[in-house]
Amino acid sequence: MKNLIDAADERAEALDRLILREADQQLIGVDAGDIVVLEDSSAALTLQALSRVLDESGTAPRVLVRCRSYQQAYALRVLAHRLLEGQGKDAAARLVVAGLDTEALDLEAALAECSLKPTLALGRLPKTLAALDDWGRALARHSAQTTTDFSLCLGGNTKHMTRTMNTVLEQSFSEVWAGRGQGKFRALLARVPRQSVLAHTAEETQIPAGTLQGLGGVFSGGREDRGGSYLADIACDLLSTLDRPADGAALRVLDLGCGNGSVSLRLLHRAQERGQPLVLTATDLDADAVRSATQTLAPYRTGEQSATVTWDDAAAGSAPGSFDLLLLNPPFHEGTRLDATMVRPLLDAATRLLAPGGRLLLVHNSHLRYRAQLEDRFEEVEQLGRNGTFTVLSACNPL
Repeated sequence: MKNLIDAADERAEALDRLILREADQQLIGVDAGDIVVLEDSSAALTLQALSRVLDESGTAPRVLVRCRSYQQAYALRVLAHRLLEGQGKDAAARLVVAGLDTEALDLEAALAECSLKPTLALGRLPKTLAALDDWGRALARHSAQTTTDFSLCLGGNTKHMTRTMNTVLEQSFSEVWAGRGQGKFRALLARVPRQSVLAHTAEETQIPAGTLQGLGGVFSGGREDRGGSYLADIACDLLSTLDRPADGAALRVLDLGCGNGSVSLRLLHRAQERGQPLVLTATDLDADAVRSATQTLAPYRTGEQSATVTWDDAAAGSAPGSFDLLLLNPPFHEGTRLDATMVRPLLDAATRLLAPGGRLLLVHNSHLRYRAQLEDRFEEVEQLGRNGTFTVLSACNPL
């Protein structure tokens, strides 16, 4: 237990300490129950929650962690399991990481899958109101059916908090209020889940290829991203020129960083119009992107044009040389900070994943000048398109 607490103390940031202080106040006089941890970037909240539930041997409560980032979720689980060594064979079973230890990525479905009865959920406020609504409704719907005492405690930077956040949570909880601030931070708290709360619904946009759907905090919501739209235009035009694999099988396509699935949807639709067999894998690091793309691409679960959606880190679960065409619309912001290096691991993955003769299509904001990075990794690089904002490059033959 001491290992968990010491590690939590070492990792805790000022915001974590405020969240834990406020959460402890909510647990006074409440019977022990399961704990939900949301978006724990430092791991301090998870480790403190684990130390609490491991003190409860009779009811054996658990901690469910839900992170949007696959990297963050995987690293957190590895750290926790290492610190739990020597705590007994059942200690690791007290931690459940949604999407890794459950089939479900959706918070409400993961809670139901594990039959958890949480008395507390704590974490950092999400960046979007849609994600906050998603969490609030999931927790309220589940808790209204399974527990009598439940509290939610989410902390954030005061300058980024608005009254609208209270309004969003008031759709799911009868009592919502802000805690006392500490430095730059304060917590938003809620309790008493409302009855008959409706589930969070996807933002939808109808385009000629089908219906785009956006859940939670997915980038661009249920709308078509402008860079992705330009990439899809060129990829669809290119489709007619691509040779089918020599064995006559369907063209194998990877949408690396698929977001809400808009590029995949348009390519599948074009292949269907042409009667061209196509097997597409859409993958993303972001759990909300995967949930969204799964709904967007639902019409293509089976058939000559079919899609599979995976939660993964740069398609690490796919075998080398698995794809004939790879589509990439990479992120270049970490929060509000521009980071042009975020493309590097994705380009490295592309060199591993392309089959002989395969092609990478990359769209980027023209001012980022990614061409040199492609030329470091591929023998053939050419520009296929450029408009006022975006450039699409093609790359073949990894070095």
